[in-house]
Amino acid sequence: MTAPAALALFYTPLKAPDAAEASGDREIARALLEGLRAAGLAPELASRLLTWRRTFEPAEVVRVERLAAVAAARITARYRRRPPGGRPVLWLTYQNYHRCPDLIGPVVTTALGLPYVLVDTAVSGKPRRTAFRPWLSAARLALRRADLVFAMSPRDLPCLARFRGPTFAAERLRLLAPSVDPARYRVPPERRAALRQALLGPAPPATPLLLCVAMMRTADKLDSYRLLAEALAAILRAAPDRPWRLVVAGDGPARSRVEAALGVLPAARVTLLGAVGPEELPALYAAADCLAFPGLGEALGLVYVEAAAAGLPVVACHGPGPDATVAPGGGVLVEPSAPAFATALRALLDDGAARHAMGTTARRFVEAERSLAGFHRTLAEGLRLVLPPRPRPTDAPAGDPDATQASFPIRS
Repeated sequence: MTAPAALALFYTPLKAPDAAEASGDREIARALLEGLRAAGLAPELASRLLTWRRTFEPAEVVRVERLAAVAAARITARYRRRPPGGRPVLWLTYQNYHRCPDLIGPVVTTALGLPYVLVDTAVSGKPRRTAFRPWLSAARLALRRADLVFAMSPRDLPCLARFRGPTFAAERLRLLAPSVDPARYRVPPERRAALRQALLGPAPPATPLLLCVAMMRTADKLDSYRLLAEALAAILRAAPDRPWRLVVAGDGPARSRVEAALGVLPAARVTLLGAVGPEELPALYAAADCLAFPGLGEALGLVYVEAAAAGLPVVACHGPGPDATVAPGGGVLVEPSAPAFATALRALLDDGAARHAMGTTARRFVEAERSLAGFHRTLAEGLRLVLPPRPRPTDAPAGDPDATQASFPIRS
């Protein structure tokens, strides 16, 4: 008799894995769900409560905290009613910060005696006088409660290790870098050629095609678009006849402001595609010659890993996300300024051999170091440290039907 897959509770305080809006956060959440299944677990979405808030409004915070308390009580009661074979063996939360703390997981895991796993959490450097101080404390409390912590950026590891102290086993703090399936980005040459021709239009076939893939939001995303536009405008002023085209994939609430920022460029040089689905992105990467996205304020930057998987060199600005995700030797990282960005872009526009070499290096790096298979292995190796021993097949309980579902069911 085969033992049913053990139940793992999965929670995302920032964005649901089935959110309509495409984003790197959503793709990583889905990769974690796939990883839990690959590890022999049956993931179930514990709650749909999203705690993320841009500003700290006391009344709204109280409301969210009350909802979290109710959710924690309901989840605890729900699984206590189940027979032993249908109860969860693990809780995993993806993303825990001062703006989106996990207010549910620590309560439920303590009540049910479950291992508590955090993926992508950080010890915020925000000063204690910040309005988010109560939620900064909540995020730190969750980190204190965690039995296993996966950081998604190498730069977070030292801070997390210091925060947890010497009594927290080093093997329970691991790097789980954003990764993709390289096979998805192997695009047939004829498809690449057809899309490239369509994007270039009447421009000569050898015209360098710059690609920007980013949501159109305010704050950091808008600042990145503005820096990109300023850099390209400088390139155009210096050499009006230098050939290049910019293709932008993305949409969002700040679209009109992004369009205004890009309005400094001739309309014939820019193509706005709007939102592009994940299934269409690999061909778009393959058709381009360079990914040009500053990535200001990006915490992760999955877009850089996707571009690398497609063999696309990158120009980005130094920062937490780009520094951690741009493939070594697969792109150029510059200081966050339009002149520096323009200089790097200009060099790649004029050097096709350098673009090709960087793209090849980037693709090889993803295949060796950032594949989804490796991501799943790293996750499974860490989970084995905290999971209870699996029952022998002859001892496997009948369990609960919910615990064997192939996809995660939605709970209120």
